[in-house]
Amino acid sequence: MSLVNALPLFLLILARTTSFIVTMPIFSYRTIPAPVKIGLAAVLALLVDVTFLNRMTVPIDDRFIFLIIKEVIVGLMLGFVAGIITYAVQLAGAFIDMQIGFAIANVISPESGIPSPLTGQFLYVLQMLFFLGVNAHHMLINGILFSFQVIPANELSVSFSSGSTAEFVAKVTAQLFLIAAQIAIPIVGCLFLVDVAVGLIARTVPQINVFVVGLPLKLLAGFAVILVVLPSFMGLFRIIFESMTTIFSDFMRLLGS
Repeated sequence: MSLVNALPLFLLILARTTSFIVTMPIFSYRTIPAPVKIGLAAVLALLVDVTFLNRMTVPIDDRFIFLIIKEVIVGLMLGFVAGIITYAVQLAGAFIDMQIGFAIANVISPESGIPSPLTGQFLYVLQMLFFLGVNAHHMLINGILFSFQVIPANELSVSFSSGSTAEFVAKVTAQLFLIAAQIAIPIVGCLFLVDVAVGLIARTVPQINVFVVGLPLKLLAGFAVILVVLPSFMGLFRIIFESMTTIFSDFMRLLGS
């Protein structure tokens, strides 16, 4: 196949891989230079192009611009769905910070450039280290390469507007809140008991200033509970990783159906 005939397919593949890297976890962070992201997308597109070079033909006609738009949307949606479940730990950190008293002290996340809760950012960094340790980024790269078999680049038939797609994203969002609640409930529940104890002290010993005693007590109790339940977070991170794998593959098949 000549270079002129292979170039349209390469452009379609490059559009999907680039848009996927823009939204996927780990590789979409602002701390990674843009040339590295573009180079990675080009290398992945070249690998896919060489693999499917003799299987697909993409003529440049009136449909080509719509194929480009379709590939960009598919890549953005795949990256968004793959990463949405990973933000459960940041949501759990927001719940914990609201109870422990850190809600007024957010930090700027270097990955996204937006304010992030202190505990949530700490748990998110631990989660990313866990993902890198189990090669989750390899799974994501393998998934975007496999997506070209499920969703061909030279076809426009993708179920963007079907109700099943919106229903699937809604279920994933509900699962995000469920995992966030599972992470935050042990710590939030213990801090609630601390609030009850401080309230009882305020009623029985009115001379004690609960605003002076309560905040340091909640901080100490919060740190102690976090240290106790920290090993169990590894199991929750494994659940998030398995859920992300299942969600990513199911969403690809849903778009390709």
